[in-house]
Amino acid sequence: MKKTIALLDEPALAETPRLDVLPASVLVVDDDPHNLELLTRVLEPQGFGVLAAEDGEDGLALAHTHLPDVILLDVLMPQPDGYEVCRRLKADPVTLYIPIVLITALRGARERARGAEAGADEFISKPFDAVELVTRIKSLVRIKRLYDQLRAANAELERRVAERTVELQRALAELRELDRLKSEFITNVAHELRTPVLHVKGTVTLLADGALGELTPEQARGVRVAEEATEQLERVVEDIVDFGNMQDRPLTLAPVPVYDVCQNAVETLMARAARRGITVRATVPFELPPVLADGAALSRVIRHLLDNAIKFSPLNSEVQLVAERRGDRVRISVSDHGPGIPEDERERIFAVFYQSDGSTTRRAGGMGLGLALVRKLLEAHHTHIELESELGRGSTFSFELLTAS
Repeated sequence: MKKTIALLDEPALAETPRLDVLPASVLVVDDDPHNLELLTRVLEPQGFGVLAAEDGEDGLALAHTHLPDVILLDVLMPQPDGYEVCRRLKADPVTLYIPIVLITALRGARERARGAEAGADEFISKPFDAVELVTRIKSLVRIKRLYDQLRAANAELERRVAERTVELQRALAELRELDRLKSEFITNVAHELRTPVLHVKGTVTLLADGALGELTPEQARGVRVAEEATEQLERVVEDIVDFGNMQDRPLTLAPVPVYDVCQNAVETLMARAARRGITVRATVPFELPPVLADGAALSRVIRHLLDNAIKFSPLNSEVQLVAERRGDRVRISVSDHGPGIPEDERERIFAVFYQSDGSTTRRAGGMGLGLALVRKLLEAHHTHIELESELGRGSTFSFELLTAS
């Protein structure tokens, strides 16, 4: 049997503090007009704006249109009853976080359990204490306001994150475009330089061979300087071309004979090493199994490592190229007796355009592309470069490739 709400201690209500926040709204849903009037009389003097609904459907409609701070919901109403109204309000994302207080004359644990399952936040039993009711509503309003502030802060944060994401995406697109233009520019410059460099190299070679006439000792020394400078320029152009091609051409992995690739790389750099009195000693067994690699890329890796070793080796020293089988892999190492690499530079030397000696008077030439290319090419082979170095004692660069058999 539905009971009309009664107050236990109405005079004590005057002693409760008023709500020191912005006016809060309370939706009261009860099919008894007397209860609606009584609750309005209790709440309005406390600073609450009261919305009244005489059935569940009206309550649901007012909840969606006004989004009150708290909902007081009678349980015993014609369909939909208070449990159903509570369940529907908590199932809707729009009204999910509005605190709901179930007011009921039913005191059993079963009824409270049904209310908890429906999503009720508080329970008030009839007859209720007005001070208790107002105190609970004020507490729920504070919680609701804190949630509203948090939600507003989250919305603002999401807005800022979205704006920042758009800015970062725009910046990333610009960086990618700049990187594309840079690579295109470098490649175009390299190709434009390659032809005149070949002409210069051919002419210098003819002069050095005496094909254009006998040279005086002074002229021969000058031609040798020009020949070495031309070779250095040619290596720079080749590095740039390799760097550009690496961006565009995918590797093709196939069985590659280690002995042949190593010997070709040594022969390519033999003359340059000889001019500095450097001996390149290759220990590469002929019977080594082929490795799974891109032949051209592997050749560039070994050539760059040897070139780097020759470049930083002291005059009349030795560079070692060693290849050995280790289980299902072949390990290739290039060692020098140069100055070694400081600990804080061992990662940076693989960065594009990084120079270990960045001064304008540095002894070693190049643009800092060689080791960057080595790392990228080996990563494309699903392996990595290893470095062991001791200051004053030299460095060893090593990597391993899977055998093809």
